[in-house]
Amino acid sequence: MIPWVDEPELSVVIVAFGTGLALDRCLGSLGASITADEIAAEVIVVDNAHPLRGHAAGNRSAIASRGVRLIQPSTNLGFGGGNNAGVAVARASTLALINPDVIVAPGQLRALLNAARSRPDLISAPALIFPDGALQEMGMRIINNGDTRPILESGSHPPDYASAACWFLSAELFSRLEGFDPAYHPAYYEDVDFALRAAQLGGGTQVIDSVLVVHEHHGSTTSPPDVAKQQQVFLDRWQELVASRPGQ
Repeated sequence: MIPWVDEPELSVVIVAFGTGLALDRCLGSLGASITADEIAAEVIVVDNAHPLRGHAAGNRSAIASRGVRLIQPSTNLGFGGGNNAGVAVARASTLALINPDVIVAPGQLRALLNAARSRPDLISAPALIFPDGALQEMGMRIINNGDTRPILESGSHPPDYASAACWFLSAELFSRLEGFDPAYHPAYYEDVDFALRAAQLGGGTQVIDSVLVVHEHHGSTTSPPDVAKQQQVFLDRWQELVASRPGQ
């Protein structure tokens, strides 16, 4: 159960699209962690309209917990647009953008919140692991054809970004960057673009690799879209930076 709070210190935004039980597991873990970590948090679920499943996941989450603020767009706003809509109604000065296929444990929210508060110019992210405990990433790096690679060894590469499955950042930074760019709709590469724009402001991304957060991976979507269009938008915009990156 996620309690209602009048003055949140953390706004958690979750974007769903036809999401099944993964959202239930995510909200269950958030409720337990919010209580254990004694965080005054609000949870905003943006339940994008799915052509087959409609708003079933969002309706279920709202019934299960009175502390969930539910937004149900009549169309699919995509990942970036959904997060932009959620942040638009967020009340806290610190944001957590969390995928519905992420499971957090007690202590992790507090650690990431503290990290984000200590460096409000940065996006703070944990290391991501698979449900079996295998490492998924300690941030990501870009290679010179525009593809990305996970960082799997601490300190081996400075992260260009971290996958936006679990981001903590200041609402002020999100506002300065005017959120995710709709050019990447419905999903993919908008997090890379956002992180690089944050770096242009003198910030960037820090990975708190002592915090290991479970990411079920692709549990937030029913079928990953073709990302060729989004990658081309990214390449056109960041051509010089991409060319400076290694080949592998």
